[in-house]
Amino acid sequence: MFKSKNIRSLFVGRLISTSGDSLYQVAVIWYVFELTHDAFYTGLATATVMFPKSLNFLFGPLIEKLHKGRVLLYAQFLQFLLMLAIPLGIYFGYESIYLILFVMFLISMLENFQGTAEIAIVPKIISKDKRGYFNSYISSGQQMIDIMMKAVFASSILWIGIETIYLFNAFTYLMAAVFFSSLQGIQATATRDENSERWPAYKETLKEGLVYFFTTKVFILCLPFLIANFAFGMTEALLPVYANERGGSGLYGVLIIAMTVGNLTGSLLVMKVMKYPLGMLMIILPFLSFCFWVTSIAVPSNIFSTLFLSMAFIPFGMMSILLITFLQTAVDENLLARVSSIIDSVLVSAMPLGAIIGGTLTPVFGVKTMMFISSSGLLIIALYFIINKKVRDLPELKSISMQE
Repeated sequence: MFKSKNIRSLFVGRLISTSGDSLYQVAVIWYVFELTHDAFYTGLATATVMFPKSLNFLFGPLIEKLHKGRVLLYAQFLQFLLMLAIPLGIYFGYESIYLILFVMFLISMLENFQGTAEIAIVPKIISKDKRGYFNSYISSGQQMIDIMMKAVFASSILWIGIETIYLFNAFTYLMAAVFFSSLQGIQATATRDENSERWPAYKETLKEGLVYFFTTKVFILCLPFLIANFAFGMTEALLPVYANERGGSGLYGVLIIAMTVGNLTGSLLVMKVMKYPLGMLMIILPFLSFCFWVTSIAVPSNIFSTLFLSMAFIPFGMMSILLITFLQTAVDENLLARVSSIIDSVLVSAMPLGAIIGGTLTPVFGVKTMMFISSSGLLIIALYFIINKKVRDLPELKSISMQE
């Protein structure tokens, strides 16, 4: 599979981009907390990153008509320029939470183009029977990079400069752009004649994607994740406060690493469970995650709490790969960019609201109570699949038909 230059370029480019993102995403939320010591602002920062992703459905029809390799290249290069603005601002004495939030918002907006293009490009360069393996490899590689970068953060949070983190992240965006520039043979689907009628064509393709999403099994499979993501948005906002209450900045880095290790383990083991019915997996996996997550909050020992939190993300990591592979295998190729962008928007739309509410209610109910509430998202997924016969009876991935 990796004999293809296109596959190698996509794989390496994504890993390099991930190496910067992994350090930046965990550091910036903690940095906002350090500047403000207020759960509301960590919630606002989390919402700032997530809100643009809820608009992703608007970009799917555009990306389908564009040269996807160039979309990746330009998105990465623009992110490189934006990321440079923060260390330059710090260097010239302008250290502002509002500058950080503004840059985070724009970078997250660009990630809509990048993420959708990456998903849509896979069927063009990888055969159907290899896509599950590629998703497992890329997810595992990203999780390994995640662990290394977050280990750097956990061990150096007290002395590493935030401007160094941003400079490193900017450099990784630039290097990823270099690899994406070597993608070849991936043509845009729009002709000059089609481009002259962009607005009518855009409306029609957007409508077609929405109809497909709401009239197939994609919708019923994704519905419970909407509520779950509301809870996960709360978790992202609460985690710095939760870690600070239990053990300080060092524990925050350790918890992030534990979650990443669990995700990595799930990504590595997912091929072992793909032979089982998807409906059954989507009951068992989220229920196991819920049990481990609640236990991690309840136990007083930070060692055992970290261990159980890591275990909670093993089945969660499996669920993520199953959903991506389901889309790339079952959805028509010419609709994949539109459908995946709609799913992104639907699933992420509840997360900014969860982050804001979590940050607002924490002073009222306490961070531990709010963490228990956030863990309920996983239980909701399991209960939904138990109650809903249409999704409970879903067969293994390769046997799923999209239409009723």
